[in-house]
Amino acid sequence: MNTKLFFSKNFLLVILFVFAFVSYPVFSQDDKVEDYSWENENDNTEQKTPYFALSFGANASFLFMKYDDINHKPLPGSLSWKELLDKEFSGPMISYGFNFFTALSPLVNNARLGVSYQNGSRAIESTTSATYSGGTEELQKSNVFRSISVQATGVHFDYAIVPIKSLAILPGLGVKFGSMTLEQYITFDAPRWDLKQDKLSIANSFNEKLEYAFCAVEPQINIEYAITSFLMFRASASYMLTVDNPFYKNAWTINGDNTYSGVPKSVKPQGFSVSAGLYIGLFNY
Repeated sequence: MNTKLFFSKNFLLVILFVFAFVSYPVFSQDDKVEDYSWENENDNTEQKTPYFALSFGANASFLFMKYDDINHKPLPGSLSWKELLDKEFSGPMISYGFNFFTALSPLVNNARLGVSYQNGSRAIESTTSATYSGGTEELQKSNVFRSISVQATGVHFDYAIVPIKSLAILPGLGVKFGSMTLEQYITFDAPRWDLKQDKLSIANSFNEKLEYAFCAVEPQINIEYAITSFLMFRASASYMLTVDNPFYKNAWTINGDNTYSGVPKSVKPQGFSVSAGLYIGLFNY
């Protein structure tokens, strides 16, 4: 069983249960919800705009992580992947996902709880030839492929500040659990199912799938504008602080559940992130 996939699925089920639990008071207390009028009915005293939101939406995210150590990962012999490919990873990791959230009113005024899921990847590919100084093996007409993918599930707590009607500023904090996968392959020209070889070649060691289980703390700030009572636009900025997942004996594995070690500390999905998305639901602020 893939323990990383099992953990991710069960973590998502748990936070969805929590989401349903905290949403229940909103639906069960109709008289409280009705207190959120769309207009200020008190003509004599000025009141602060109340915050209420119950929503689901999709977003795109851009994570500016470091690729230096990934680009220069060594190969057997004298080359690195960057030298073999003559290409490197650069630019933000683009991911897509969704987010549920609900106001915690009337339990906690202006507070909000949400759950999220993000998934993204980057890939580079090249056709190349190379000779290793450490041996006689030649890589002729080989396709070289590398990809990085990141998926994460999280829970977020935010506090709403409403300076003007329809505009909310929400500083908050998120906790995420997820995995990063680094796949890198060298495929020779015209491979066959029934190809027989007398011995394993050095190229066999180039085909590897590295997986990293992580958890992250993510301070964030969201700026949200309710276009209508049922449609909202959100822009966010955050910083993702990532550490090894403490629930795994080995955070790094290779080709299944085999232990992998010696990975530089910079090889992780960590850094500044920005995102934007559209949400549908009920909005009153």
